[in-house]
Amino acid sequence: MNEAFHADSEDSRRLLLVQAEAALTAALEQYGIQEKHLDFIQVSEHVTYKIEDEAGRLYLLRVHPAAASSGETVSEMEWLEYLARVEGLVVPTGVPNREGSYVTEVETGRGQSWKVSVLRWIDGDHWEGQYSEEQLLLMGGLLAKMHRAALRFKPAEGFVRPVWDGEPFARETARLKQHHGSFLTSDEYAIYEQAAAKVTAHMSGMRRDRESFGLIHGDFHEGNMVFKGGEPYPIDFGRCGFGFYLYDLAQSFIGLYPVQRQWFMEGYERLRPVSGQPGCIPALETFFVKALIENQSFHAPHPWEAAELRESKPYSLALLRHYLDGNPFLFEAIPV
Repeated sequence: MNEAFHADSEDSRRLLLVQAEAALTAALEQYGIQEKHLDFIQVSEHVTYKIEDEAGRLYLLRVHPAAASSGETVSEMEWLEYLARVEGLVVPTGVPNREGSYVTEVETGRGQSWKVSVLRWIDGDHWEGQYSEEQLLLMGGLLAKMHRAALRFKPAEGFVRPVWDGEPFARETARLKQHHGSFLTSDEYAIYEQAAAKVTAHMSGMRRDRESFGLIHGDFHEGNMVFKGGEPYPIDFGRCGFGFYLYDLAQSFIGLYPVQRQWFMEGYERLRPVSGQPGCIPALETFFVKALIENQSFHAPHPWEAAELRESKPYSLALLRHYLDGNPFLFEAIPV
């Protein structure tokens, strides 16, 4: 989770959206896209829009800050093209501009610079309501397919994506330390600090090899999947990078009940067995706590999200206490 735009007030957010729409308008000319309809989606590591052109084709347009790495964006497109063309997965592939580039640089008023990328829209809907056992099996299988693809992928020279290891996690914990007062007392935050220290210590001793560490989605959860015809499809690869495959798997458990995690895990292991590996479950629990802390660190600076963080706090604290005490929690209900 990375928020490149520091739009932490209504005024700064409105100004950002005005500037982003100016960048969008300038960029569309370089793609030859005749806009018919435009929908704003969200502000995160990009400002994102859904665009329909005059022919009814749908696109996802992302406005990046000028400091964003063009090399990382081009590498993301290379990975997506491989998943679609070689592995046959339905993913949002990149659209080059008139010059054949996946990144378009534009300037708006007062010399403000931006970078823009465009992807083909994946048709489908976010699932509302409870997932069925079959859906969760399919979701787990989908993640396993991407991990198996990563083992076969041979990136071109110059391929560069973030590495999701201890250093980014340290930045997230520092961010939470700065903003924890929006939903945590000092004593409650001390529990988060202890859990983060345990996560860091555990990760530092983990062995990295080809089977355990590679190219991952980096943000594979229910919000980044759509369903069509009963099949799940992955979207939003903006955080894809190098990390432990078990971290990717544990992230997908956020928002699921213990029994749902079991079904997801079963679907994953039908294609890529991992639970028999030494230390698998403790590693999954460490990565689950890592993902929980990262998620709350991302949302803590936003005043409009404090109420939801406070509502989920009793469960979060109970889970962290289980983790610190060495009690299992991932696949069984814990008292709050």
